Amino acid sequence: MALPKINLDSVLKLPLAKRVLILLAINIAVGGLVYWFLTGPKYGEIKKLNVELEQLTAKLVENRQIAADIPKYIREKEEMEAKLAAAVAQLPNAKEIPDLIDGISSSAERSGLKIQIFRPGKEVPKGFYAEVPVKMNVEGRYESLFEFSEKIGSLPRIVNLGGMNIASTGHKNRVPVLKADFTATTFRFIPQSEVADKAEGKPGKKK
Repeated sequence: MALPKINLDSVLKLPLAKRVLILLAINIAVGGLVYWFLTGPKYGEIKKLNVELEQLTAKLVENRQIAADIPKYIREKEEMEAKLAAAVAQLPNAKEIPDLIDGISSSAERSGLKIQIFRPGKEVPKGFYAEVPVKMNVEGRYESLFEFSEKIGSLPRIVNLGGMNIASTGHKNRVPVLKADFTATTFRFIPQSEVADKAEGKPGKKK
C-alpha cells in the first residue's frame, strides 16, 4: 500500500493549530515506529540482562564475604590442628601400652586397693586411635579408691574410668570396705601406615 502524498505547501497554508496537531501526530507515529521496530524487541533482552546482573552482583558480594572470612577460617584450622596434635600427644603408641597398663595396676596397689580382677581386653579401633579397655575389680577403703582415681587422672596418658559399680562388703577393723567393678580405658594412637594396611587388608604389625 502506497503512502499518501503530503503537499507541503497545503500544510503550510493551514492554521497554526492544525499544523501543530499534524506535527504532533507525525512525532507520535515516528515514536511508535521506533518503539515497535527498535526499542520493543530489545526490552525483553534488557530485562533478562538486568536479572543476570542482579544475580552476578549478589554472587560477587557473597564471594567478597567469603574472601574476607578466609583469614578467620585459616586461624580456626590452625587452632584445631594444634588441639588435635595436643590430644594425639596424649595417646600412647603400641610400645607404650604395656607400661601404661602396668602403671594402672601399680596405681591401684600404691593407693591401697586389693586387685581381684585385672583383665586387659581387645582393643577397639576408632579411626586414628583405638580404645584399650582393662576390666578391673578392686577392694579397699573409700579413701583408697579416691586416691586411685586421682593417680589415674595424673598419668601422662589419657585413662578413663567408666562403668563404675561400687558396693559395700562390710567393715574391717571398724573401717568400711568397698568393692568396685569398672573398666579403665586408655587409647592407642594408630599410625597412618597401619590404617592404610588395614584398609588394604594387610595383616597388622604384631605388638
